[in-house]
Amino acid sequence: MARIRDQFGVTNDDEWAVILPRLTTVMDLRRATMSGGFGFSMMGGGGRSGNRAGSPGATNPDLDALQTAITNNAPDAEIKARLERVRDVRRQNEAKLETAREDLRAVLTVRQEAVAVMMGLLP
Repeated sequence: MARIRDQFGVTNDDEWAVILPRLTTVMDLRRATMSGGFGFSMMGGGGRSGNRAGSPGATNPDLDALQTAITNNAPDAEIKARLERVRDVRRQNEAKLETAREDLRAVLTVRQEAVAVMMGLLP
């Protein structure tokens, strides 16, 4: 965070106190969204990683249910229902991320916003 603070050019602790929680929220939601909301790994034939939703060791029951359905060769209807639940959660995470990005953008200067875009925190 110190590196980001330096790149944003923030020297005032009060300013940083406003930016930091918004920045943290964006980073957490971005991590969750980039991992599909669940930390799903595309490597190794679609295996799951231990880092879900940006939290080491955290589990997601919806993704676990989908994985179980796939592993157990569940009927297509069951897999489809579980897949739709995973997609719903992903859409919810993306919506939360967009809201968090707008909240962050609202407190940044134009220069800070540009830095955030270059860092991939804002679109």
